[in-house]
Amino acid sequence: MIFHDKKEEPDYFKDKAILITGGSRGIGFWAASAFLREHARVAICATSKEGLERSKRELGLEANLYTVPADVRRFKQVKDFVESAIKRFGRIDVLINNAGVAWAGDFVNQSLESINEEIDVNLKGVLFTTKAVLPKMIEQREGVIINVSSGTGKSGAGGLAVYSATKFGVVGFTEGLAQEVKGLGIRVYAICPGAVATEMQEQTSGFIRGLPPGTVAENILELAGPHPPVDPGECLEVYW
Repeated sequence: MIFHDKKEEPDYFKDKAILITGGSRGIGFWAASAFLREHARVAICATSKEGLERSKRELGLEANLYTVPADVRRFKQVKDFVESAIKRFGRIDVLINNAGVAWAGDFVNQSLESINEEIDVNLKGVLFTTKAVLPKMIEQREGVIINVSSGTGKSGAGGLAVYSATKFGVVGFTEGLAQEVKGLGIRVYAICPGAVATEMQEQTSGFIRGLPPGTVAENILELAGPHPPVDPGECLEVYW
């Protein structure tokens, strides 16, 4: 695991504009907390209005936190989220494509509805949000995109076949997009954590185990910073 428990450049993230999908819980919530701690301005979206309200209460920094209900499966909702964040912040410095869902079990038993949901959220959601953000980053000639993949995006896992396929897709998209925007001042990374102790982990396995989501969030912070531990297009693998 790569994790530096230090601030490499004081105030590096001060007033930077950060967008996080799936920001009301798990890795997304902890990433929002980490960037707010560094005095960034953070916009998060999630499908649950209740979850967003809970996040505002728990984070307690409403002046720098902007929340918008949005479903990453719906491009119009994503575009509205991005445009409203740009109107509020004036720019987008970092995009964290974090929203995800998982279904556990043998593929032969998985419903078509569940298959579509995993593909739409985990893969198309990354494509849609990036599509909405990228023109602004190109205009700025600056930006960082971090796609949350998984250890199963590097090595497929039985019982998580479709989830693995979507996360492999995220890694491939990261590699391809990084080549396209090379020279435009935009850096693109994936992060591939092992099991993370989140609600989604509990829903798929029946119990919570693995990395604390806050540890993954600190690695995301490092990727977005001035001294990332991997090159653009690469996947930062995070394990115990």
